[in-house]
Amino acid sequence: MRKWRDMPKIVDHDARRRHIAEAVHRVIHDKGMESVSLREVAAEAGMSMGAVQYYVTTKNQMLLLALERIGIWIGDRLAAVVAHQSTPLDVLRATVLELLPLDEKRSYLNRIGLAFQASSVVSEDQAAAMRIGLPALLSFLAEQIRAAQAAGQLAAHLDAGKEASILYAFAQGIVNATLVGHYTPKEVAALLDYHLARLRAG
Repeated sequence: MRKWRDMPKIVDHDARRRHIAEAVHRVIHDKGMESVSLREVAAEAGMSMGAVQYYVTTKNQMLLLALERIGIWIGDRLAAVVAHQSTPLDVLRATVLELLPLDEKRSYLNRIGLAFQASSVVSEDQAAAMRIGLPALLSFLAEQIRAAQAAGQLAAHLDAGKEASILYAFAQGIVNATLVGHYTPKEVAALLDYHLARLRAG
């Protein structure tokens, strides 16, 4: 009878992919997109080249894996944040704030996101991957706007779809200025509140 220590190890492949993706994130954050390579990521992940190549064989595949992980990360964080809000307007506000670099974790994510935005301009694979999550986010924002309108929190005449795009554009437009210190987290929140106040019913 085989002893337990002789049994083959069960590998959690999803955990391995996540581990590799997070190593890519750290390389991008600390050294820049141009430093991403199989060798660099393997060293950062504490894995052999062969182990990494079992899951990804090219730099492009590594970047797409890392980009996919960012989408999952954002989705998980948004779900956790909005679950604690009591009204549609609170959900809307919390969702936009969660997309912004207002603390260490969100700043980390946004620095990586900016690197991907820049590289996606010349990489159709990355651009296509980045386009996947946007419709769902815009749809969610529009849904909360409609719910806030129904609750009498936002003006009834607003076009929910267009306002969702404006809020997304606000978030994207203020990221870089916040990262470089032009706006403080308090000022960013005040600007968002100013904008939402203009949309209120009455």
